[in-house]
Amino acid sequence: MPRKTKDALTDTRIRKAKLKDKQYKLFDGQGLIVLVHPNGSKYFRWRYYIEGREKVLALGVYPVTSLSTAREERLIAEQLLKQGYDPVEHYRKERAKIKARIAEEKRIRDNPFRKIAEDWISQQHWSVSHMMDVKSSLKIYVFPMFGEEPIAEISKDTVRTLLLGIHAHGKTTTAHRVQQRLSRIFKFAMYRDLCDRDYASELESLLPAVKSENMKHIPRKELPDYLRRLDANEINIHRVTWIAIKIMINTFVRTGELRFAEWDEFDFNDSLWRIPAEHTKLRREHLVPLSRQVVSLLTELQTYSGHCRFAFPGQKSQDRPLRDHALIEGGIYRMGYKGKAHIHGFRSLADTILNESNQWNPDAIERQLGHMERNPVRAAYNRALYLDERKRMMQWWSDYLDTLKVSTQSKEQMWEGGNVY
Repeated sequence: MPRKTKDALTDTRIRKAKLKDKQYKLFDGQGLIVLVHPNGSKYFRWRYYIEGREKVLALGVYPVTSLSTAREERLIAEQLLKQGYDPVEHYRKERAKIKARIAEEKRIRDNPFRKIAEDWISQQHWSVSHMMDVKSSLKIYVFPMFGEEPIAEISKDTVRTLLLGIHAHGKTTTAHRVQQRLSRIFKFAMYRDLCDRDYASELESLLPAVKSENMKHIPRKELPDYLRRLDANEINIHRVTWIAIKIMINTFVRTGELRFAEWDEFDFNDSLWRIPAEHTKLRREHLVPLSRQVVSLLTELQTYSGHCRFAFPGQKSQDRPLRDHALIEGGIYRMGYKGKAHIHGFRSLADTILNESNQWNPDAIERQLGHMERNPVRAAYNRALYLDERKRMMQWWSDYLDTLKVSTQSKEQMWEGGNVY
């Protein structure tokens, strides 16, 4: 049984305890002692017996733990012992729970939404333009609201407020895209046990459906006037942007393929633009035959950006590609077609005109548009089979555009005899 002393300890007695060469004990009674070490350290301990064996429970270090606190802790431990619990084992388990809780809280703090989103993006195999689009949408709409918030603590109401806010600004399509990207990020986190639910997916029906429609293009009958005005540059578009718009109309490539084009992609000897897989929507190399008109435009462009990495550098920084909005602003808005046409509409316009000309194999047109061929064997065959035809077709297209600028003949007259003139 624990030793008893007639005189209980006092704070003064503990504080003035003399130092000795060896550790010794001060007794308070009921098994509570203070171990005084030669270096002056003083530790509260409670000695108790369980199943006939003596054990010792650490209750703190004096003076951080006061005498009164140590006595209270002794009483709590004594109650545990009376209830059949071993105080040492009980507190060991409690400390393990606390340690696990602290570790979990740290893990949550160390995984804010922004970090998880960036990790998710880094594992995707997208074209450069699509990756820039995803990063931009998160930076503009999501990160300001909960980018630094632990992903495990983001509520359903927070996600709902974000999506409805984007929709309220008339950007329903953008809201849908953000919702889809949020869902993928939440799932990415769930697979790594960083959050429990995908609230974005649960809110899939929150937003009204977006009516799908083809990209609006400039009306066929207005195209000649549009091309003449563009050639005259009557709205004074920046020269690099002007050349970019002209080349895009002549090649009908996707804007991302054009904006991120680098000089080493252009083979002037073979009049061929080899767009690498990482710059294309379908993640495969895309070949674009260059007409004489496009080669001439690229030759002029070299005087402005031949020393740059990007063939179409931005106006503010030559280390970055031309902004998508610069093409929209110069090619659509300032030309009077805001809300009436889209910069991507030149692709559908070329598709329509080339097919209606009845001069080109539809498969060659599809290949030149960079559309997906589901059969890989057929895709490889078409790529080789139609390249020569596509070279002729792209020259025909540029010649046709030139003809529109100087002729008011009907479509039937221009195509008579298989010639654009």
